[in-house]
Amino acid sequence: MALHFILRSSCTRSAPVFGSLLNGGKTLAVNRSLTSVSRSLLAAKPTTISSLGVSALRKFSASPIRQAAATGNHVTLWNAERALATAMLGVLPVGMMFPSQAGDALMAVCIVMHQYWGLEAIVTDYVRPILFGSTVPKIAHGLLLVISAATLGGLFYFIHNDIGIANTIRKIWSTKPKA
Repeated sequence: MALHFILRSSCTRSAPVFGSLLNGGKTLAVNRSLTSVSRSLLAAKPTTISSLGVSALRKFSASPIRQAAATGNHVTLWNAERALATAMLGVLPVGMMFPSQAGDALMAVCIVMHQYWGLEAIVTDYVRPILFGSTVPKIAHGLLLVISAATLGGLFYFIHNDIGIANTIRKIWSTKPKA
């Protein structure tokens, strides 16, 4: 709104052409601060959109877009993503220092949720319906759900039937390279 006001006021004082464009094609009243040269130009020929030969102009607005592609309030999800990322700063080191099935399960859930939200943002940004149609984005989101569920299932299987995430990472770090 402020940008529109600034553009409108500066354009009407300095350039009547832009003032008429911002005013929807109507000729604006002459401002008293115009110079004599500007007054003579305005008196000679009024400037309108039709006299410029412009048939159609796009509407310019400084207001936020009200028709988003996805509906709903995304602030809650954004806050949840940030809370999870912050919680992982404590969950991962504690899970590594004190290995247990519960700690491994908590790490697995946090890691899979974090990777799902990150990849979902990538899929939403780059696999758009305007580029690929309406079917491909739905398939991409479905595949992402399947991959995330399979990853979580595989991690749970590994936790319950093998040595777990933390012990595996400890084992990898403790191996000495062969000379």
